[in-house]
Amino acid sequence: MPEYRQNPLTREWVILSSERQARPSEFLDQPARRENAACPFCLGNEHETPEELARYVAGGTMDPWSVRVVPNKYPAVNGANTSAGIEPAPCNDDCLFRAVSALGEHEVIIESPRHVVSIMDLTPTETELLFLAYRDRIAFHRAAGKAKFVQAFKNVGPLAGASMEHSHSQLMALEQLPQDVERDAAIAESYFRRQGRSLMDAVVQAELEAGTRVVAQSASFAAFCPFASRFPYEVCVAAKTSGHPFEELQAGELGELAGIVREIVGRIERALGPIAYNYYLRPAPFDMASPRQYDWHIEIFPRLVKVAGFEWSTGIFINTVSPEAAAEKLRTSH
Repeated sequence: MPEYRQNPLTREWVILSSERQARPSEFLDQPARRENAACPFCLGNEHETPEELARYVAGGTMDPWSVRVVPNKYPAVNGANTSAGIEPAPCNDDCLFRAVSALGEHEVIIESPRHVVSIMDLTPTETELLFLAYRDRIAFHRAAGKAKFVQAFKNVGPLAGASMEHSHSQLMALEQLPQDVERDAAIAESYFRRQGRSLMDAVVQAELEAGTRVVAQSASFAAFCPFASRFPYEVCVAAKTSGHPFEELQAGELGELAGIVREIVGRIERALGPIAYNYYLRPAPFDMASPRQYDWHIEIFPRLVKVAGFEWSTGIFINTVSPEAAAEKLRTSH
């Protein structure tokens, strides 16, 4: 059973999930392939996945589905007895080894019935339905009342942690708030109390005014290389207008957002070539006092460098490409 364990030196929690060892990897014994008749995510192989949680169909399509949401067959957290909540095992302040069941839900979002690899291989309609699935699943878990936070993310390529080639995302509804999210939420809440506005809103407006790190923008969203980027060509996508929870975005807004994320990935691939990348959607924790305190955003980063000893030992990342130079290159990658 998946388990949270706390490091007594840092107070950071980790998840131990031996069940994840059983998940298949298409990349270990053979090169990536564009066609895979045995792929469990392809049309016709629906019986290879757990029973679906949701499906989305493009209007007028001949396919029975365009996007599917299924439980992860090899979950990192355990959905059983989630009503029990997460409470540390009996332990006083001096306890060194704290452990507790890692409860939550782990889902896979299959992004196309076709065997495609990157978000750039999706049709615009499939991309929009993908972001609609993100919104709906986050809203579902908020309404269910068990999770404290939902993390949606996408891994592309083995260097980015993908074990399956077929384009897909994952979503984890966690009953314990991750320490990094808790820290970020506290920083945002403190800024809001002092300044009366969202910290992300302040950052977005400052980036738009400066312009040097802006890669692209649409009517409602801006994409920029963060001032203190951790990785070369890291890009943040956020709303220009503050205070709208991700799970309340409307279909037209989701289509616009899907379009700009797709544009950024396309610029990265044109500038750097076919490359492994990750992105994650960071919505607000469910227990924030006000939705105006913490604005959702998306972080996109290609896997160009390996995290090494200094980064692991200090938590400080060394970036060899300035965000200003990265933004300039991405702006000109048409």
